[in-house]
Amino acid sequence: MKYCILTPRFPFPENGGDVLRINNIAKYLKSAGHELILVSFCEGNPDMAAAETLYDKIYVVKRKKTNSMLYSLEYMLSGRPIQCGYYYSREYSKLLGMVIAKEKPDRFVSHLLRMVPYLTQHGVESQSIVEMTDALSKTYTLSSGFKGMSLKKVIYAIERKLIKRYERFVMKKFPKVVLVSQADIDYLSAEGDKHSLALYTNGVECMDEIPNSYDHDKICFVGNMRTLQNQDAVLHFVNYIFPLILKKKPGAKFYIVGAEPPRNIMALSEKYENVVVTGFVDVLSDAVKDSCVAVAPVKIAAGIQNKVIVAMGMGVPVVMSSLISRAIPELVSGTNCIIEDADQAFADACMRMMENETDRNHISRSGYDTVRKYYSWQEKLSGYDLLNPKCPNARFGLKAKQNPSF
Repeated sequence: MKYCILTPRFPFPENGGDVLRINNIAKYLKSAGHELILVSFCEGNPDMAAAETLYDKIYVVKRKKTNSMLYSLEYMLSGRPIQCGYYYSREYSKLLGMVIAKEKPDRFVSHLLRMVPYLTQHGVESQSIVEMTDALSKTYTLSSGFKGMSLKKVIYAIERKLIKRYERFVMKKFPKVVLVSQADIDYLSAEGDKHSLALYTNGVECMDEIPNSYDHDKICFVGNMRTLQNQDAVLHFVNYIFPLILKKKPGAKFYIVGAEPPRNIMALSEKYENVVVTGFVDVLSDAVKDSCVAVAPVKIAAGIQNKVIVAMGMGVPVVMSSLISRAIPELVSGTNCIIEDADQAFADACMRMMENETDRNHISRSGYDTVRKYYSWQEKLSGYDLLNPKCPNARFGLKAKQNPSF
């Protein structure tokens, strides 16, 4: 069977949770014997050699940022999500039409909500899976609760309403919509037709063994720094939690590991000598595995958070907020992670990992074992290729292998 996968950015290098997910979906489909056709936007010179190791045929269009701004405005004024306009391109639509005529795909996978307009434009909804991943309207709702006013916040408020309406449209129009957390399934179930929803959580590639040694003073945050929730989490940690740690641990260092940090995040390493911003790293494990503890003080979240399971899969214990923990039902505070919300309690938990090697190693081992048992990609995506877009009666919120008639 031929799968045509539509992506808003070229999936190599693998510098974010979004491309990790779509590539692992592609790997799973490939392992099941399916042919993969990638139709993607790109910027600069895409790493075609890397992509050709996974995808059978590759078609790309360079995204023009000027057009993106114009279409963003057009979409907003017409009551459609701004981000769908930002990723709209006549050249891409024309290319997809050519691919449909030439390759005759059996199935289509839209990576994220922003690529859905192309599927409706070409009338292939009945053959399509919308890999929504997260309930974006939920993220925008959470972000709207923060104090202050700015142009960005006004735009987010507008986008939240547009996204929420568009999510309902997609749930009604498309027979299969995939999300990564039960919390998001529950959230969207209250908003519209839940029968199209399917749950396929994220996985992770664990290290073969937990490293024998680590830096007792190293604290890390792992995440794509383009996103609002990651920027907010890092800034909160640096401004409110890290100073509490430095009072007792002046040698502590905080490493921010993630691609595309904006200027305000980059400036943290210039302002504070104990803060290191790495930007994109070629080998993530090299930057993370020797950390004493990973932190995830996330207050704006939707879906499974790779930053948690990636660190745990390297044997690094994670201190996280209760919000981020809700997407991972296997987490038990004090057993395989530590969950704290108050700044002082969060700082104390980090220092406990830095000072108490026995407790640290216990959390490390338990977290690592949890990820190996429950979060391998092969296990989490099992049955994805059996999702039949033309089957209207699949029960929502269950993996395909649990559903009849696929």
